[in-house]
Amino acid sequence: MWSDLNDLIVPSPIQEVDFPLLKNKNIRLWIKRDDLIHPWVSGNKYRKLKYNLKSAIENNSKTIVTFGGAFSNHLHATSGACALLGLKSVGIVRGEIDLNNPTIKFCIERGMNLIPVSRAAYRLKENSQEIMELIQKYPDCYMVPEGGTNQLALRGASEIVDEIKIQWNEMPEIISLACGTGGTTAGILSANTLNSKVIAFSALKTSHLESEIKQLSDFKNADKLSVQTDFHFGGYAKWNPELIDFIHDFEKQTDIPLDHVYNGKAMFGLFKLILADYFEPGSTICYIHTGGLQGKDGLKYMTGK
Repeated sequence: MWSDLNDLIVPSPIQEVDFPLLKNKNIRLWIKRDDLIHPWVSGNKYRKLKYNLKSAIENNSKTIVTFGGAFSNHLHATSGACALLGLKSVGIVRGEIDLNNPTIKFCIERGMNLIPVSRAAYRLKENSQEIMELIQKYPDCYMVPEGGTNQLALRGASEIVDEIKIQWNEMPEIISLACGTGGTTAGILSANTLNSKVIAFSALKTSHLESEIKQLSDFKNADKLSVQTDFHFGGYAKWNPELIDFIHDFEKQTDIPLDHVYNGKAMFGLFKLILADYFEPGSTICYIHTGGLQGKDGLKYMTGK
């Protein structure tokens, strides 16, 4: 199914990056470029959607219904994937729909039917009468949760570990990534071949993420997980000039794009840990670039920069 798509790059490439700090601390850092998997369906969204959409097709569901915000990477990827696979898509959107928003425009151009709902209803999801009445209009639909995280998503994310092992011949000491709902991290932990430590950087201001990830992965490899919660910059999608300056400097030196919502924060945190001698000299780190670049377009749209 997926393998028939043009422009699909799987396994995603692994690229070593070079910074004076890494040399000074004797750390080697590679980036697994899941952001390059497909122009429409990239990063962890491809991983999460892969088996969900396969299941939808196998169950003869013609319409995918899901949820997202104004600059949702998940809505962007779902609309793109459904267009490529010949499925209809419905996005239930939190708040008003701005037709000039680049993410919204992309979704509409890919045929997604976007339906705005109140923020109160959105918080309740399927427990809201308003949303349940909407879903009932699509009796044969396949529901994908907000962010795409479920057990099928974990199965897709676990394949990251298998790819790394094949590409690397052995596993790095540390796998690192940004973390939102925790689905990708839980998927990595659930991989049978995992023997690396996993360091996840929370994009959210929360104290519960580590326990939620462990529950999602059924506590498999739980002892290998560390969730860093000090680099959220005030909460989801919050930022300051220091973060933006770091992102610009990183992009200038590597030509690898980062967003301010997920990967920019995680990479900032990773470099701070390296600077603070968190890792032993000689450590090898593979950072998973989870895509998520709609935040980059969103920041440009909102600030004009």
